Amino acid sequence: MKKVILRSVIASLVIGLLVWAASVFISFSFSEWSFFIALGLTIVLYFFNSSGGFLSKGATAEASEAGWKVQEDNELKINVGAVFYGSVLFTIFSLVLTITTYY
Repeated sequence: MKKVILRSVIASLVIGLLVWAASVFISFSFSEWSFFIALGLTIVLYFFNSSGGFLSKGATAEASEAGWKVQEDNELKINVGAVFYGSVLFTIFSLVLTITTYY
């Protein structure tokens, strides 16, 4: 458990440094855009590390219609790791940063 927490913190720091470096090169405000970038990254990582669920049901329905065969539904299974938890941690940090910047 300690290794996952440490890896999550390291992943959060790496994500933060990458967003900061991008803000320097592309010239956008880190404090204004970091939350939206982190939230988008978290959502993308969630969908790429999951199987089944809403998106699979649509594909299964199309396959059932095309093949005239009833397909079984897949339950939502999520296999997340330290990078996902790091992106969640960075999202929380950037939300706090955004709130303190504007209030």
